[in-house]
Amino acid sequence: MSLGIARAALFGVSGLAIALATNAYAQDGATALPEIDVIGTTPLGGDGLDRDKFPANISTISGDQLRASHEPTVQRGVANSTPSVHLTDVTGNPFNQDLFFRGFQSSQQNGAPQGLAVYQNGVRINEAFGDTVNYELIPSVAIDRVDIWTNNPVFGLNALGGALSFQTKSGFTFDGVEIEGQVGSFGRYEGSAQWGKQVGNWAGYLAIEGAKDGGWRDFSDSNYKRAFGDIGYRNENAEIHLNFSYADSKLGVVGPTPVELLDERRRNVYTGDQINENQMGMLNLQGKFQVTDAWSLQANAYYRRYTSDRVDGNDTDIRACEDDPTKLCLEADDFGAEEGDPRLIVRDRRTGLPVINPGFPADEDDFVAGNTPGSIERSAIRTTSLGGTLQATNDSEIFGRKNHFVIGGAYDFGKTDFRGWSETCFMPNSLQCIGTGDFYYTTIPGGILPVDLTAKNHYVGLYAVNTLDLTEQLSATVGARWNYARLIVNDKSPYSPQDEDGNRFGPNLDGKHTFQRFNPMAGLTYKFTPAITGYASYSESNRAPTALEIGCSNPDIPCPLESTLVSDPPLDQVVTRTGEVGLRGKMDLAGGALTWSAGLYQANNKDDILNIPSVITGRGYFANVGKTRRQGVELAAQFVTETWAVYANYAYVDATFRKAINLASPNNPASAGYGEDDDDDGDDDDRRASAAAAAALADGEIHVKKGDRLTGIPDHQFKFGAAYRVTPKWTVGMDATVMSGQYYLGDESNQNRKLAGYAVFNVNTSYQVTEALRVFGGVKNLFNKKYATNATFFETDDISFLELSDPRTITPARPLSLYVGLNLKFGADAAPVLATKY
Repeated sequence: MSLGIARAALFGVSGLAIALATNAYAQDGATALPEIDVIGTTPLGGDGLDRDKFPANISTISGDQLRASHEPTVQRGVANSTPSVHLTDVTGNPFNQDLFFRGFQSSQQNGAPQGLAVYQNGVRINEAFGDTVNYELIPSVAIDRVDIWTNNPVFGLNALGGALSFQTKSGFTFDGVEIEGQVGSFGRYEGSAQWGKQVGNWAGYLAIEGAKDGGWRDFSDSNYKRAFGDIGYRNENAEIHLNFSYADSKLGVVGPTPVELLDERRRNVYTGDQINENQMGMLNLQGKFQVTDAWSLQANAYYRRYTSDRVDGNDTDIRACEDDPTKLCLEADDFGAEEGDPRLIVRDRRTGLPVINPGFPADEDDFVAGNTPGSIERSAIRTTSLGGTLQATNDSEIFGRKNHFVIGGAYDFGKTDFRGWSETCFMPNSLQCIGTGDFYYTTIPGGILPVDLTAKNHYVGLYAVNTLDLTEQLSATVGARWNYARLIVNDKSPYSPQDEDGNRFGPNLDGKHTFQRFNPMAGLTYKFTPAITGYASYSESNRAPTALEIGCSNPDIPCPLESTLVSDPPLDQVVTRTGEVGLRGKMDLAGGALTWSAGLYQANNKDDILNIPSVITGRGYFANVGKTRRQGVELAAQFVTETWAVYANYAYVDATFRKAINLASPNNPASAGYGEDDDDDGDDDDRRASAAAAAALADGEIHVKKGDRLTGIPDHQFKFGAAYRVTPKWTVGMDATVMSGQYYLGDESNQNRKLAGYAVFNVNTSYQVTEALRVFGGVKNLFNKKYATNATFFETDDISFLELSDPRTITPARPLSLYVGLNLKFGADAAPVLATKY
């Protein structure tokens, strides 16, 4: 059996182990590492540079590797085998997990600090309103490859920690028909089909996929459907593609739950409903043209439509008014107002009249399941975006030396209509709000206001990068990108806070904001031997505050993210300066192929933006928090032979604050004023960290020192896996992820015990029944480890009838789960018959 067929056998088992085998063998079966591994160096791609000449640690995962891991999302597939990548499950939904790379975050959650740029076929898919990335909308079955970049400012805004660039298949790269389906634990059903065909200079490709997941926790069921198509034409001098994407998802995002409720029952959730419904449609026209022997052009133009409707049921500060229990008011002590202040009265959104108490008791001691007040926050996002990129590439020699030069420009426009509003509700035993139909607002600063605004984004980027071979071994790269961001916010809401004389403060969301920056990069690569390359580089990058962040940046008027925005003090853009050095190599060893890499990096952020909780329950705001640093070590090695493959990688991520700052964290047991003895029982139950700290801080604040670690980021990450071909038809595999502990969100001062680390093991197997049919199955979380990847604090007395006392709240990870499936392939890309080829 040839080594190429052995690789195909391993492909059917472990998407982790097979990542090692990509392009490692020649077709004749002899071990032969490719001389040149070509990669596009810009979001648009198509310029084609030898990977070993670019001074960065770039990871590439093929679409087959992503799918072979049988993970529900592309971010999980990326995280399984890429050093310094980990996932955080904030919402308790497998399709909605946050991706961290080197401590920089990419999230579907509005309000998360977005530190990665994400592209699909050269189109920036960070959403215009909050720079969020909805990974469940990416057509995973159609992915041909994904490149994970480190320090390259050419990828534009948000590429603080790096970028993910997804390239899709076409009829030129996929020929045949493939159908796959699987079922699994907790009501998981998943299926996909893809077809590709080339006829002369023309080619077509179509992929459809869908999934339904019943969710292992209450109220967490989800589903999605996606479609992708591509029509392509190419000749000797040009290649043109018109492709479309469509996706529709509905996700139950139950979120973190108090540990006391989880101790009672692991499936419990805390307040709801919490539902995200997203839709996306995109058209993209892209082309590559060889103008002369030395010059080529690459271009694209796109149109994209994104809609999102979100529901979030929560506890609330609304109570029956003391002086008139037939009406509703906000609790005065949380908003700095006196009882009886008319601005505290809850009013109907449509009429402006006071909302009639639907049955909430006047005395909080009478709150029980069924009559406790809650609030359903609703939001609707409607975004239209369009734009394009044009770049030119030149490969002419300079002074007899190879040279690769790319110059380009990009423009992205986004228009977002955002609406947010609130509805009162009753909180039953299930904690899933029962709406009253009363859509309300309040006029006190810090209150709850409906929002109706339009935000426009104009992003311009001009970039150039050049790689010159100074000698046969030494290559130098220099480049830069100029980013320009213009944000225009138009507040269309008639509501705004009032002062004591009834004068309105608004509209206070109107604004025009401009940010620009020139980001340079420079680096060297050196081939010590044909099999070992060293690199060193320096780069700068930036991200502009989003309309969402600018619209919620006043600590005196915090907003209940993400349904309501309240004010727009200016925020500074975030600037990151990154240095990186490393070695990488590939060689034949003991009848197999070994690839390895080792690197060090340091990324320093200036004016980092964080989402900070308010002392008012359920509210928050955005602020520049000074300097932060992310530095670390990355080690990776993979070895593949005819019958087995093994890999291991380790990452150390040291993410810290570099400047002392006081932050609000009212539910943190170490914050000033937390748990003070205000019950007159004579007991000293003040749980502040120290009297000195309490004296220096306002209530609900913590003091973050230089060197304190950023929250939600494990220090140590270790991943390993293997696949073994037991017989020509049967292959087995395993993989494991080991993470150290992390500090709770809200514990930026690092004074509480960490969320525990964990080790999770998965196993899988595959059997080639016929040339076309393969069956597979596996077990996720083999040892049924009880662990969590996300944790924060909450106010224990918000729902009094629960009688909770522990402020810790976590999102538990999935327990042991099984899956089985089958795969059918017909055509040129069908799997070989292992039994006859061995």
